[in-house]
Amino acid sequence: MFDNLLEIKGLGPLLRSPWPWRLVRLAGLLVLLAMTAYGWHHHAIPGVEVADPLMYTNFASYFFWVLWMMGVVFLALLMGRAWCTVCPLGWINGLIARLGLNRPLPSWLDNFVPVTLALIALQLAVYFLAIHRFPDYTAALLALMLLLAVGAGLIFRKRSFCTLFCPAGAVFGLYARVAPFQLRVRDGEVCNACESKNCVSGAPLQKRLTLGSAVLTWQGHRADCPADLVLAGIEESATCSLCLHCVQNCDNDNIVLGRRPWLADLGRGGLRPSETLFFLVLLGMVTANFSKVYVDLREVIFWAPQQAAVLLGWASGGYYLLTALWVALVFPLLLLLPGYLVLRLGELQVETLPVSSSAPPAPAAAAPHRSGFWNTLGELALPLIPMVLSAHVVLAVVKLNAKGGYLPFVMADPSGVKSYLAISVMNTVAAPGVLIPLDILKWLALALLIGGYLLALAGTRRAAASLGGEKVKTYLLAAMVPVTLVAAIYGSTLFTWLFIR
Repeated sequence: MFDNLLEIKGLGPLLRSPWPWRLVRLAGLLVLLAMTAYGWHHHAIPGVEVADPLMYTNFASYFFWVLWMMGVVFLALLMGRAWCTVCPLGWINGLIARLGLNRPLPSWLDNFVPVTLALIALQLAVYFLAIHRFPDYTAALLALMLLLAVGAGLIFRKRSFCTLFCPAGAVFGLYARVAPFQLRVRDGEVCNACESKNCVSGAPLQKRLTLGSAVLTWQGHRADCPADLVLAGIEESATCSLCLHCVQNCDNDNIVLGRRPWLADLGRGGLRPSETLFFLVLLGMVTANFSKVYVDLREVIFWAPQQAAVLLGWASGGYYLLTALWVALVFPLLLLLPGYLVLRLGELQVETLPVSSSAPPAPAAAAPHRSGFWNTLGELALPLIPMVLSAHVVLAVVKLNAKGGYLPFVMADPSGVKSYLAISVMNTVAAPGVLIPLDILKWLALALLIGGYLLALAGTRRAAASLGGEKVKTYLLAAMVPVTLVAAIYGSTLFTWLFIR
């Protein structure tokens, strides 16, 4: 039934029409503007000693950091980049780009480096400013993102904002390799025989509006692919932003949008070097955030930046800078390093040469070609994606379970001031409790982690099969080392966090 959503009666026409999506994006834009408005100038409550009283009661901080930041993970788990379909920032960026200079992104920007720097900058803002705790900082962040979407659209063509400044889209692209959802062509021969290529051409289009005897016509263009993809050539869901322009433009009803097997894209080669860099930052941030509740493990993970800050005589600001660099780059590299060493040791060849005093030894055979450092890390990173995704889902489940009960208070009092005073100062209203009891939550979290580990092991086999030759066995062993190491970190943290209290 869900193999192709476009064939479901009633749903298919909605998916093919641009208007429902425009309305959803417009609603998302209104929510974004509301978050900006309700968070503006709301930092704290005068007379209240708590530094961040509005963290969970204000509309801006609650909707962005709790509902959206956590809730969208479940959408990525099942449907990959589906959020990109309705994202108001990408939509605004695309609309503005029609009026801008329409310049292509330079090659040195058309990769994952800018968005990796954006993710690191966001992490630094969390460390230095605690922007996730204060509504006015959150509102400033949202306003900045909106300005960047407009500014990028005025200069560059199509959805350049997504490539340059949106870490969420890059994260969803990684998870889309695992998610059981795809957009593909039904029959490649039909696409090859199609001459118009209306699905991606952006060809001129005449539109007409009729009201009684009044007729208005104007010249427009078909919405083309913002990622410049050729539909029949899509091999990885990570590259497709699911804008659905091709679905709306296809004249041959030759597109499939729906369910597929898990891990379908993990056997199509490793991550590109710049995407590997982004994944390392994500791996470090998720792992450090996940393990922070396990005090002993947290001390081990953050020991190096703590000692470096002491040796350098840096205060807290310097420590936060060192910690961000450690978490974003060095720590995740150390997690992958054992697998990398195993893979390189597996390439060692020992030969027995005959002893001869008269004849010189024969020259060694040419060494087989091997991937560079970043390409090898990209191969090892693939099976870790399900593991990181499962940890991300566990964090989202725990956060929503703990703070989901604040939603009625936020909707009744978007500023959050009255709600906080009623709950924490006057004690006239009881603080919201958890949605799921701990005895159920801990087993649910454990099941999610076990599921992620099993998917990671299956992903290891799928990625190894794509390599072929003698490298398969070595890769299986090498990839299982970081997968098991990361799973052990997550598992030990979970038991200490939820089972041993």
